[in-house]
Amino acid sequence: MANSVSAPAQRIEQAIRSYIQACNGANADVIAAHFTREATHYAPGVSKWVGAGTIGDNFAKRVKQTGQWWTVDQVLTDADRCAGALEWTRFDPSNRQIVRGVDWFVFDPKTFLISEVRPYLATRPNPEVARHELLDFDYAARGYPTAFPD
Repeated sequence: MANSVSAPAQRIEQAIRSYIQACNGANADVIAAHFTREATHYAPGVSKWVGAGTIGDNFAKRVKQTGQWWTVDQVLTDADRCAGALEWTRFDPSNRQIVRGVDWFVFDPKTFLISEVRPYLATRPNPEVARHELLDFDYAARGYPTAFPD
């Protein structure tokens, strides 16, 4: 039996694995059930998705249209912060692409439902783009550096 120290970490990892399984299954309701009602899913290059239903609908539609699916390659958890990181591989048959990346998850500490997802892709930066960031994510408010030092 798991002790109380490891139980939150195990719940976080199980939630991440179950969420990816739900995305691969393309069932909007099952995907949405992994999120708090007002959850936010950020992504590089596209506007954020807000709300469990919106996130579930968007992922289900995407998977149905493209046939994409993800693997769980590595999971790290931080029980104290109720957060986790997932290293994944996405297979996209519609484009014959394999893409790798990492998702950063923030969980509600009472329910272990996902309140925020921030995915980062392992791709080469575009030299014509000045900022490679998640759209709609308030980096300054979260304490991230936002400008070159003087």
